[in-house]
Formats: sequence, structure tokens, C-alpha cells
Amino acid sequence: MPPMNRREAVKTTTALLGGVLITTNGFLIACARDPNKSGGKVLSVDDQSLIEDIADTLLPTTPGSPGAKAAGAGAAISLLLTDCYEPEDQQRVASGLAQFRDACGKRCGSGFASLPQNEREQFLREVDAEAQKAGPKHYFSLVRQLALQAYFSSEIGMTKALRYVMTPGKWVGCVPLQPNQPAWA
Repeated sequence: MPPMNRREAVKTTTALLGGVLITTNGFLIACARDPNKSGGKVLSVDDQSLIEDIADTLLPTTPGSPGAKAAGAGAAISLLLTDCYEPEDQQRVASGLAQFRDACGKRCGSGFASLPQNEREQFLREVDAEAQKAGPKHYFSLVRQLALQAYFSSEIGMTKALRYVMTPGKWVGCVPLQPNQPAWA
């Protein structure tokens, strides 16, 4: 048998490794995605929609600014929860949304998204009262915090709901606000 040169060795190794990678079951399974999860996030698509509806009820559209849904708060909340929170907090929100969905079905007889705005607000007041009694480990306090963080860090929240100045100039420590003037971003 003649000696093998480097070019033949590289071709043979590439063909061998390529064949192994393509035909292995583990490689193909790794490419499959769960349709209920949105890109490896903690929240399912339904949970993301629900939390966006909750955020939009907490921060609705007003004459002065668009609401949380217009700001894309659902995707931002999902991203924040996945990338910035501990697994215990992620689980608390995910299981809390399941509790929320069940409680809404029992108390209101339908899903949260199908309720009129005043019934949504009333239901959130009831859940908030439960959260106040339960303390800081209740899921709703974290959901509210995520909604505020996602909305006010969005472009819509910073430029429409808050007063945003891209380059403020010199620093002034105490600037009085005029009546009905939004806070500074």
C-alpha cells in the first residue's frame, strides 16, 4: 500500500467526520424545537401573550403615550426573565402565570385577554391585594416589576411616556418639574 499524503488524509477525515455528524441522532435532535417555547425562553408563547396583556392593563395606552403592548413589552419581559433572573424567579413567574390563568377562569369565567378593560383592572387589583398580603415572594410583584422595567426601557416608554433628552448638556442636580410634566428618562 502506497503512503498517504496530507491531502488524502484531510479528505478522508472530512468525509468520515461529516458522515458521522450528519447521520447521528443526537445532532438531528438538537435541531428540533419545542413549538410552545419561543427560542429557548422561559415563557411559552401563550405565557408571553398573557404577560403582555397584564403589562398592557398595568400600562395602558393614554392620549400622551402608547401602552405596553405597543412597546413590545411581552418579548422584552421574556428576554429579561430568561437572561437576567435566577431559575427560582423564572419558575415563580411561570407557575404564577398558570395560577393567574386558573384564577381568572374561575372568577371571571373566561380568559384574561377576552375581558373588557375595567374587568381586567378589577381582577389585577384583586391579585395585587393577594400579593400585598403574601409578601415579596408572590409572583405578581415580580410580574409588575418586569412590566415596568420592560416598558420604561423601551424606546416608546423612554420617548413617549418619559421626557427624553438625548444629549442633556451640563449636569444640574435639582431640576424642578412643571405641573403635569413627565419625569426625566
